[in-house]
Order: sequence, then C-alpha cells, then structure tokens
Amino acid sequence: MAEDEDNQQGQGEGLKYLGFVQDAATYAVTTFSNVYLFAKDKSGPLQPGVDIIEGPVKNVAVPLYNRFSYIPNGALKFVDSTVDASVTIIDRSLPPIVKDASIQVVSAIRAAPEAARSLASSLPGQTKILAKVFYGEN
Repeated sequence: MAEDEDNQQGQGEGLKYLGFVQDAATYAVTTFSNVYLFAKDKSGPLQPGVDIIEGPVKNVAVPLYNRFSYIPNGALKFVDSTVDASVTIIDRSLPPIVKDASIQVVSAIRAAPEAARSLASSLPGQTKILAKVFYGEN
C-alpha cells in the first residue's frame, strides 16, 4: 500500500538528469510494438498460430508487468538522485574557472548547428540541398 502511494507521488516528479532514459525506453517499446504489429499483419498463413500463442503470453505477461512495473522507475529515480548528489558535490568542489570553461563549451556546442547552417549557406547549390536534408529542413 505504501509502495503504491510512493509510486503515485513519484510519477509527478520528473527526472533531473536521466529523463532521456525514460524517453528512449518509451521510444523503444513503441517501435518494437509497431514492428510486432506489422509482422503480425504480414504473417500470412501463420496468423492463426500467432493469435493462439498471443493469448497465453498476454495472460502471463500482463500480471507480471503490473506487479513489477514500478521497479525500473524506482531504480531510475534512485540513480537520478545519486547523480544529482554527485553533481552537487562536484559543483561545490570545482573552481570557478572550470565552471566558466564548461559553460563556454556548452554554449559553443549549442551554437554549432547555427554555424553549420551559415557555412552551408555559403556553399554551392547541391551541397545546400544535402545540408537541408541533413538538418531536416524543407
């Protein structure tokens, strides 16, 4: 009962450093699900066998998922809080010059796509088309 309350309270809190892990896991599950559904639709004469096997697998997997689904989220929150504690300790012990250098590196990395776009704008026509494809611009 207490675990359910903790789990419900924790769902509202986002991960500070490892949110990308949840996003990647969600993307992977969605992609796998789409691939599975596509393969199931294209299974042809094996379709009845797939349907027969799918029922018992769901009957076993759904209760197991419901019972243990909080574990990965709890572990991820624990690791995220550990990373937060480590970053706090490192942040307190680093000299200001290192912090300033890291801020400059991050700003340079964020400026890199714009610099690449400006470089691509000065290149010939075909290269501009490739750059637009690479950056996903239409």
